[in-house]
Amino acid sequence: MDLYLQMGYGMKNHAIELIKKWQGGTVILSPKNITLEQMKKTAKELNKINGQVLFDPQFYMPRISQKNLQKHLYWPDNYSKSTFFNGPGIKNMIDILLNEYIYPLHTSGFIIPTLFLSDINNTWNTVTENIIAEVERKQISIPKFLTLCLGTKLLEKEESIHLLLEELEDYPVDGFYIIPEHPNKKYLVDNESWLLNLLDFAAGLKLLNKKVILGYANHQFLFMALAKVDALCSGIWLKTRVFPIEEFRNEEEGTARRSVWYYCPQALSEYQIPSLDLAQIAGLLERLKTPDEFESNYADPLFTGVQPTIVNWVEREAFRHYLNCLKKQCIDVSKDSYENTRDYLKLLFETAQELSDLFRQNGIRAKHRDFGNVAENNLAVLDAFDNIRGLVFSANWNNL
Repeated sequence: MDLYLQMGYGMKNHAIELIKKWQGGTVILSPKNITLEQMKKTAKELNKINGQVLFDPQFYMPRISQKNLQKHLYWPDNYSKSTFFNGPGIKNMIDILLNEYIYPLHTSGFIIPTLFLSDINNTWNTVTENIIAEVERKQISIPKFLTLCLGTKLLEKEESIHLLLEELEDYPVDGFYIIPEHPNKKYLVDNESWLLNLLDFAAGLKLLNKKVILGYANHQFLFMALAKVDALCSGIWLKTRVFPIEEFRNEEEGTARRSVWYYCPQALSEYQIPSLDLAQIAGLLERLKTPDEFESNYADPLFTGVQPTIVNWVEREAFRHYLNCLKKQCIDVSKDSYENTRDYLKLLFETAQELSDLFRQNGIRAKHRDFGNVAENNLAVLDAFDNIRGLVFSANWNNL
């Protein structure tokens, strides 16, 4: 499993730094945060360092107040679902996307725009089929990925995801770009039905021999490797790790306090720097240190023996450290067999749980970013998936 960079505000320099370090990689461009000309410049810079780009049109909810999206060439001036999808609207949008964005940006694939799906309905099916039919007429040579922006209500119901899988079976696309709405906007999700259904849904798509990309993800979703998902997408801000649906519902963004968080990959948890001071006092700071195999020197200043809060470790290093560690974890969780991947994930989650418990017992807390809050949920999902799909995936692992 790979890690793609989910672009958000102020992320360009981070992407360039990491793509250089990794000697390649994929970046998903967001029109909400950047103009077309800026995207062209960014794509050109990334291409020079062996980076690839994808472009997400973010057409999930056309009736929005997000001004930057409305400024883009492919955005309809007066959107009406009844006329846009039954008239020339789709053709015009696809033409502009291809000729002004996809081809000039030299993207490695075409992310096909679709509407947000809150629950199963025939209208979404009809609209999506119309969009795909128009895309098919273009005879595009690059891989095509259909956007599946899915609501919490849908993902909480097993019947709904199976109905959706049936609808998607015959779609002439190369893969799917899943964007899930988290329950209650939670960063780490403890809803086991939601987690299992998301994993099972991705597994159903993989069994169709399609590529699957999970957008707006974080380290909790390393378990998606059990369905042999091809890539997770993540970024620097929480709104690139949890789909910020409020920004596409005419809702005002809240102003969050900005704190610097250190990601401890072996604990799958993030800690604010004052918590590292407590770890140093308790003699546990070395247990929080990132192992050398992650090759993430971004966090080294925190572990020189100096009190961590005195180091003045900055946001830039924290962001790069998180993504660099997650990249390695995405690669490491994918093993040569279903059984080895399952067992590795169990060990990863159990170890993280034990470390989280140890740290909490000593007053070192990660608050809402503590994997210990969801470790049992993740482990339960692994067991449930093993019962549902284990035999099929074990037999087909090398063909997926």
